[in-house]
Amino acid sequence: MPELPDVETVVRMLRRRIVGGRIGRIRVLDRSVVRSPVPAVFARRVQGRVIQAVHRRGKYLLIDLEGASTIVGHLRMTGDFAVVPRREPIRPHTRLVVGLDGTDLRFIDQRRFGHVDLVATHALEAFPALQRLGVEPLGPAFTQDRFRAILRGRRGSLKGLLLRQDLIAGIGNLYADEILFQARLRPARQVDSLRPVEARHLYHAMRNALRRGVAALSRRRTAVGDLFEARARGGACPRCRRPLTSATIAGRTTYFCPRCQR
Repeated sequence: MPELPDVETVVRMLRRRIVGGRIGRIRVLDRSVVRSPVPAVFARRVQGRVIQAVHRRGKYLLIDLEGASTIVGHLRMTGDFAVVPRREPIRPHTRLVVGLDGTDLRFIDQRRFGHVDLVATHALEAFPALQRLGVEPLGPAFTQDRFRAILRGRRGSLKGLLLRQDLIAGIGNLYADEILFQARLRPARQVDSLRPVEARHLYHAMRNALRRGVAALSRRRTAVGDLFEARARGGACPRCRRPLTSATIAGRTTYFCPRCQR
């Protein structure tokens, strides 16, 4: 499933390609992709609007339109947005086509789990999916003090903590494992067992791993991470060369080094 770096990469691409464009024709090729309002009303309300900004909240992609409306999109497992010439043939699994000035913004999703909603911009904070999100881990509000406050009195595994979207928004299974590998902490380690120096390492590992992911994906659409690159090369720890271990932690398949992570 796309995580913060993946969505941020799409946001940056769309920011370059579609901001300032005026929406023309709308083709809803799969009605299930438009959750609210109904597809016909969605098309009528966005048609003719100028795209003013593109940004992100957690794993959600936000497209602000003139007239104080915002398209809220979630890629889910296999969704993606592409900007292509209007004459380009419609690819398989294309669910939504938004016509712009000579180009199309197309939402492509093989598994059909992705979706969009149209929300009044002033009501975004009350939109249920966004209302539940925690702090942005790459934003200025996510300070070490804020992270310490999140940890205070918390129980459960570190892996489970990183996956809590209501605490820290945007981290999924892949980057949670990478962050804990960089911090040299076991995914099953209990939150309340962290020493202050370990909490600092985890904070910096979180920001470094996500920034590194965004930079790599923005350059060449290929994720970078020591742990998942090691898995692709056969599953040996890049530090000690011992085999990586997998286990189910916080309900997710989890990879770690039993020697390097404590």
